[in-house]
Amino acid sequence: MQLIPPFVKNLPRTRIVCTIGPATGNVVKARQLIRAGMSVARLNLSHGNRDEHFEYVEAIRAAAKEVGVHVGILADLPGPKYRIGTVDPDLAITESGRTGITVNQRDKFVLTAERVHTTPERGTVWPAGLHHDIRPRASILIDEGAVELRVDKIDGVEIHCTVRRGGFIQSDKAVTAPGNTSTLDYFTDETVDAINFAIEANVDFVGLSYIRNREDLKSVRKHFTDAGRNPSLVSKIENKQAVDNLAEILDETDAIMVARGDLGVEMPLHLVPMVQKRMIRLANEVGKPVITATQMLESMRDNAYPTRAESTDVYNAVRDGTDAVMLSAETSVGQHPVAAVKFMARVSKIAERYLDNDMLRNRRMAIIDKEGRRAQINSIIAFDAARTADILRSKAIITFTESGTTADRVAAFRPRTQIIALSPQTRTLNNLSMRWGVIPILVERLTELDQMFDYAPEIALAAGVAKENDTIVLVAGVPIGQTGSTNLLRVITVGYDDRGSA
Repeated sequence: MQLIPPFVKNLPRTRIVCTIGPATGNVVKARQLIRAGMSVARLNLSHGNRDEHFEYVEAIRAAAKEVGVHVGILADLPGPKYRIGTVDPDLAITESGRTGITVNQRDKFVLTAERVHTTPERGTVWPAGLHHDIRPRASILIDEGAVELRVDKIDGVEIHCTVRRGGFIQSDKAVTAPGNTSTLDYFTDETVDAINFAIEANVDFVGLSYIRNREDLKSVRKHFTDAGRNPSLVSKIENKQAVDNLAEILDETDAIMVARGDLGVEMPLHLVPMVQKRMIRLANEVGKPVITATQMLESMRDNAYPTRAESTDVYNAVRDGTDAVMLSAETSVGQHPVAAVKFMARVSKIAERYLDNDMLRNRRMAIIDKEGRRAQINSIIAFDAARTADILRSKAIITFTESGTTADRVAAFRPRTQIIALSPQTRTLNNLSMRWGVIPILVERLTELDQMFDYAPEIALAAGVAKENDTIVLVAGVPIGQTGSTNLLRVITVGYDDRGSA
């Protein structure tokens, strides 16, 4: 039986996703991030190379094993997203820890499909195709608007532009054309390479950049199932097409990410807060995990403390019902990665004190009547487990789960009580690392109900979450070993001879 390390009990119930990069891609730093609160490690496959990413995977898994917890790995695909090419190393300058080149207002700048180094005069846009999607007088934004170009003319694969807003250009940053729909096939060469890496590395989650509709999701899932892999798919909502198709994406995906960076350049920036709240609410209603991402503590890339606005941003996302919050540059290349995670954990814990659990629970319950009969039974048992544990002030909700669905369902109802997920499947436990309020523990496979009834209080005592005469709530699916069902609820008084009452 795997026990719960003491530090885990002090972490927030909101999950923290950390992007791994040069600043944190080793065992020592990964271990520090885990102890600070990292639940999921993210690899941005649009940056770095395969060898670096494999090293990061090995470091994360080694650190998690040393610390004794389950940490999921999220590999972020490039998707049909345009990016600027590599900056010419001979012309690059470094500012505030960032390496790139500077362009100035009114300069002429050429974007080309040809592979060239990016200079102050021209740069590659990859994958090729932007010249098909753009028209003269359109605006092009580099790195979420750090640089703005106006298209003067299109000559073959070259887009001739004038710089409207000068700034700093770094390698591989996003190139977007607001209001212009991308015609790229989802499976660009770069995306296929990233999928092959995710298959070989056997990651737990795959982030789908620039997802547009249900069909994109189905196509990506088929790639993985054909290869014998079944990672959880996280749809990144970062363009207007995805916002418009959110209902069908939520129906098909395993989780969503509110990717505010590109979303803020693909649509008017003042609408992003409204869209963020709507996405979190819809994900809560259907019981799918949702990650809030982009610039949450951006100033901590260079500074030891965040701004007041950033602190408020994290607090509000947690209060709104997000399952997870994400750090990008703060932990991949930032100067204070561990401090950023610690601060995010601290703010999340404070926000959780004032979480309206009943409102979030009722939000999910409101659509249960739209589900099929079996789904209704599963959800109602999970709802009753959360409500019963809260009323009795039970010390833990313990779920026995093969696939993770039972713990998923209970977490969707946001109980005030800690959820401990027991499974013999390491893969299942890694997938639960993104689920709000769930502590995953590896146990041996059980075959009898009586074993569950005996084992649950033993776990609660050994883990230090309950003592004699405390109550715990047991949730499981029977027949044992059959995945997908949640149909058993039992209240157990720890140390009580007849194993409590049903």
